[in-house]
Amino acid sequence: MSGACRSITKQALVGLAATAGRHSIHDLSAKAALKVPGSESHRKLWRHYCHRFCEDVQAELRRDIGSEVDARAARSLEAALGAVGADQGIMPDFSDEAALRGYSHHHFGRARLLGDLMSQNEPEWLESRVADLFSRGGHGQGSDTPKVLPSHVDLVSLGGGPGYDYVAAAALSEYRSGPSVRAKVYEYEKQWRNVVSSVERATHSTIFSDRHSCDFGGCDITLPLGDSVNAVVAQGVNSENKIFTCSYCVAENAVALRGLNWVFFRDIFEEAREGTLFFVTDTTHRLWPELAHIAKVAGLRFATPHLKSGKVGCQFVAMKDGCVPGEKYYSTAISKDLLARFKADNDAHLHRLGRGWKREDRKIRGAK
Repeated sequence: MSGACRSITKQALVGLAATAGRHSIHDLSAKAALKVPGSESHRKLWRHYCHRFCEDVQAELRRDIGSEVDARAARSLEAALGAVGADQGIMPDFSDEAALRGYSHHHFGRARLLGDLMSQNEPEWLESRVADLFSRGGHGQGSDTPKVLPSHVDLVSLGGGPGYDYVAAAALSEYRSGPSVRAKVYEYEKQWRNVVSSVERATHSTIFSDRHSCDFGGCDITLPLGDSVNAVVAQGVNSENKIFTCSYCVAENAVALRGLNWVFFRDIFEEAREGTLFFVTDTTHRLWPELAHIAKVAGLRFATPHLKSGKVGCQFVAMKDGCVPGEKYYSTAISKDLLARFKADNDAHLHRLGRGWKREDRKIRGAK
């Protein structure tokens, strides 16, 4: 068989597998409609659905941009994300679009991570608010009136890179027969724009619909919300049915964030409307005490759920609900002891850096 024929055959098999996957998510969604929302069987089926949904989107994305990936550049970017971003708190260079495409393939599991985080059954206020936004049936919180879903949910993905947060929210809405998701990825690096468009197309192909959308814009989370670069984010910060996500860009901007005392997050926590949800994910929990302090001052509930899938550890969630600003409020899912441990880990990390510690380069198999 010629190389060309083998290539065509391989593409055909991949296409058939993806088609089967696309049909299967609709089957799983139909099964979900027969289960009680919030039940263990409903959550278990969601994990299966989310995994398959992300696999299907990833397969579509691979067909769209697979030939435009620079593997070497992608590996260099990932090395910098660890040694420069996560360790030193300084944002690495994201200007190589071919490297960004490679990143979008290699870390697609982060879409599943956010889907897992958004569907946690603890703390109760998180589960309840997500249900208000995404789940049909039942009643509104604290009311005997049948619940009416919003027509759409606005997702603001801060530093959202390839659009994983959009994929997670679209998957959750499809699974729960929820409203349309109107997402917008706000990024400092404009090279992500084309990748985001590819992810949006891949999602539309997966669900055979374009009812969810994902746009792109610029922002800088290290500057005040009132800065001109953040003008579009500021315009809609107080609107209803809004979710903010910030995935894997806090640790790599730690130095700049601390330099202005986390002003962007202070501003956005203060300005957000009651009922707004915040999901912040990262490779480390070291910065959660600082973010928790800002949330508490602004009157947000917060928690750091521990996700058991993979090596993701504790992530950060919060909700604006009118807690008295400055009161010593701690979620039932978080404790002072846990925050103290996170702070101790951060202090130890900074001490290592002060002594000149650096992450070792990844060893290459077969190299001496």
